[in-house]
Amino acid sequence: MSSLPASEGPEARPSGSDLCTACGLCCTGLLFDIAPLEEQELPRAEGLRLPLACNQYHDAFRLPCPCHHDRKCTVYEARFSVCKSYECGLLRRCKEGEVPLGEALARVERVLRLADAVRRRVPPEDPPRPLWDEAREHIRERDAADTSPAWRAERESLVAALEELRVACRQGLDP
Repeated sequence: MSSLPASEGPEARPSGSDLCTACGLCCTGLLFDIAPLEEQELPRAEGLRLPLACNQYHDAFRLPCPCHHDRKCTVYEARFSVCKSYECGLLRRCKEGEVPLGEALARVERVLRLADAVRRRVPPEDPPRPLWDEAREHIRERDAADTSPAWRAERESLVAALEELRVACRQGLDP
């Protein structure tokens, strides 16, 4: 008898929902800063008051998505086409059986833990922007206001935490 849960057995392939509902990082602005929209989706996006980023080349909304709360999509049944079709590299490899679900969940948990640690050190903006942008602005503002050795040490630590998060996203999630 196998000690692996049924979802971890070699014959079982995850559908993706377990991984996606544990993660949700594609909605937070950590992986991307915009999400493309189909032209016919614009009125609904406007109705949801999504922060639009439209120009001559694309229609999109800015991330983090305001419809994403506590790693859950509040408009899941009527989500946008990009949201329905997106699969990160980790999800694809998990569905293909290259990465076991348990390992994939551990990678997601690591990124979430690192992002939460950075988030605790960076004041949120209103409206929210991707964590990278908020961290960059926080560092810029603190650099202008504080030249103390304490801030320099804190800054160095924050920059190192951001780099660790960036590497974890790229290597662990493969957006």
